[in-house]
Amino acid sequence: MCNALDDITRLERGIVTDSPAASRKVFNISKATRKAGVRVLVISLGRGKQDGSGRYFRSKVCRLDGVPVIYLPFFHLPVLSELLTLFSSVPLLWRLHKKINTKTVLFYNRIPAYLFVLVFTKILRIETALDLEDGETDLTHWSLSGIKSRILSGLYDTLCSGGALLACQALESATKLRPTLCCYGTSEAPSTMPNWGLLPITVLLGGTVSYDTGAQLLIDAIRILRKKSPSWAKNIRFTITGKGDCIEQFKALADDTGSPEVIVYGRTTDEEYRQILTDTHIGLSLKPISGVQADTTFPSKVIEFASQGILVVTTDISDVREVLAEGAIYLEMNDSTLLIEKLRWIVENRDAARALSLNGVQAVSAICAPERVGQMLSEFLFESSTGAQH
Repeated sequence: MCNALDDITRLERGIVTDSPAASRKVFNISKATRKAGVRVLVISLGRGKQDGSGRYFRSKVCRLDGVPVIYLPFFHLPVLSELLTLFSSVPLLWRLHKKINTKTVLFYNRIPAYLFVLVFTKILRIETALDLEDGETDLTHWSLSGIKSRILSGLYDTLCSGGALLACQALESATKLRPTLCCYGTSEAPSTMPNWGLLPITVLLGGTVSYDTGAQLLIDAIRILRKKSPSWAKNIRFTITGKGDCIEQFKALADDTGSPEVIVYGRTTDEEYRQILTDTHIGLSLKPISGVQADTTFPSKVIEFASQGILVVTTDISDVREVLAEGAIYLEMNDSTLLIEKLRWIVENRDAARALSLNGVQAVSAICAPERVGQMLSEFLFESSTGAQH
């Protein structure tokens, strides 16, 4: 139970507030679990921020790489949109309850729109588990959002009958559900490997391009490089994908001339993004150390980068070092000068950088291979009584 979206549905329904990384993780772990012999069905809310146009989209069913996906109906009108989402999932669950024997409903994050389903599964005595991908950062605040987060947290911990999948180990303290299991996502076999003999070296920053995710660190680094104009800077360029509150600053940098070059693609389709990855040497993950998201989630893009042979340059947060080990370059401080030093080393030591990227491929393959993740999830969801806590 989630809000994952494929490109066709997203564009059809005019949704611009989705999370591509979250969707990719949901669909990929669904495929992996299916390979382990589990019958997987994705139920997606199929919604985003309504635009007031009054357009209505009926529920629909499709298959993505063999996984059936049911999208709930969506209405572009305030209030009615939320009510439609709340009530449309319950009849669907009732029909599925009558058709399938042993089952577990896995809820992606603590979202209010799932509450009717959660209560209904409790009534029907269907096993439930929580996929906790993002920890709440306001649980200790006595604001309206903080009170809402505490209520949601308590409801899910009370109503869920099973354990919790965690995006990172630190999230174990954010839920009372047991057992817990860390699931970082799945790796993919690299279709092509970066050509480190090709210049310029391409550096990608993608996803949510905002202050909270460290985009300002790169903006400052590019400005410093353009001001000082070191000779090696002509051998590197930056590509930016996604959306966020820092995207306009990158567009301004792209409009200005100078080295290094900046190219801004903005929001892309999955196919466009895959093509960009094939031309990328370095993938950035810059969520600030000690920032609000440092220990409340895991940057899944590092798995995506590393599995494609792209060298990861990342802040030392969450469980990244535990997953990538010696297969990445780490920033121990939120410092643009330090980022520049790491990038310079890569440009001037491309053979060593390539070797590091191959270490990254091996590291994520050992932990996030689809076969391993699928079997792990199958045992966790259906054999939790024999599974150990991780």
